[in-house]
Amino acid sequence: MNALAQSSAAFQSGSSNYSPNGGNISSLPSRQTQVRVPSHNSLWVRELESRLNELTSLRRGWDGYDGIAVSFRCANFAANLIERLYVDGVDAPQLVPGSDGTVQIEWHMNHLDIEIDILAPYRVIATRYDHLTGEDEEVELGSDFTQLAIWVADLGRDRSALRAAVN
Repeated sequence: MNALAQSSAAFQSGSSNYSPNGGNISSLPSRQTQVRVPSHNSLWVRELESRLNELTSLRRGWDGYDGIAVSFRCANFAANLIERLYVDGVDAPQLVPGSDGTVQIEWHMNHLDIEIDILAPYRVIATRYDHLTGEDEEVELGSDFTQLAIWVADLGRDRSALRAAVN
């Protein structure tokens, strides 16, 4: 692997074509055109930026077999989804690489387990297990992630009444 490949990173703020203090506008000098590039502003994505970078830089065989790095497309889609699912007061999720280049977003808190498998952009399988009720759900999603937003919002809800009723 050459030195350039070792130092480049998909989510690295030190990249030469990215300036976090320069805003979201890049000027193209020859045409005087401005191009807007959306940036991730949620606390979760900022917290997970280095982890996303790490996952997209994994070496082949990282899992002891023939595992490949998380694809940039899956990592970028995961970052966009995490940005949209952000709930203030809820801890950032864990990110787990799949040996096939996919990524899983996970929360295990408030007696809930939520696991979101990003197989490709707009190709998602998500599961939720509620330890208080025993309810187990699985959904396949393509473009409407409303169910995920509801599940993630539940991570921040007060469930003490339900906890007391179960005990």
